[in-house]
Amino acid sequence: MTMDVKNLFDIASYALAFVGFLATLYKTAEVWLNLRSFSWAEVDKLVKKLISQMSSDMFVPDVIVGIGRGGSILGALLSGNLRVPDKMRNIPLLGVDRMYEWHDGERIEVENRMIDFAPLRGKKVLLVAGDVLTGGTMKFFLHEIEQVNPQEIRTACFVKGVTSAYRPDYFGKEITGDFRMPWMYKGYGYVRDSRKPN
Repeated sequence: MTMDVKNLFDIASYALAFVGFLATLYKTAEVWLNLRSFSWAEVDKLVKKLISQMSSDMFVPDVIVGIGRGGSILGALLSGNLRVPDKMRNIPLLGVDRMYEWHDGERIEVENRMIDFAPLRGKKVLLVAGDVLTGGTMKFFLHEIEQVNPQEIRTACFVKGVTSAYRPDYFGKEITGDFRMPWMYKGYGYVRDSRKPN
């Protein structure tokens, strides 16, 4: 009887190890599938999805603030394509970015004196980023803009990380892994300066 119990434990251990192996394979495959390049056609679909979401909410910003390169590209696409009721105009676009220096492997933020948010007072603002993976940069700029008392502020991005601490009002796709957007040319020196340099 003792031998049968031991055999059952052995079989159960092997079965659980096999299930764990399959789960690891599944998760690895899921990350690799998301570790891909977005095409301009996919970006087009994501932008149209964001426009549809904002139209459903009847939200039309007075100003779009684009964070970094990705946010500026998204902001430009939204600026020229959101329908503005009773007015024939594109929505003004402001591009902003955080500035960093690296010292001994530590990222140190440098004050960006080129940005003045005062003109956003009393305006409906849409703050956009290419991606919201942790939410830190989005929250940083939300805080900065809130200091000037806009009428309303909403947020949007192309892609949102599943583990992000911040959930934008609008996002095109939720992702689990890293990615490359079509403006991130491989082999041409594109770097995300917020990441630790090699």
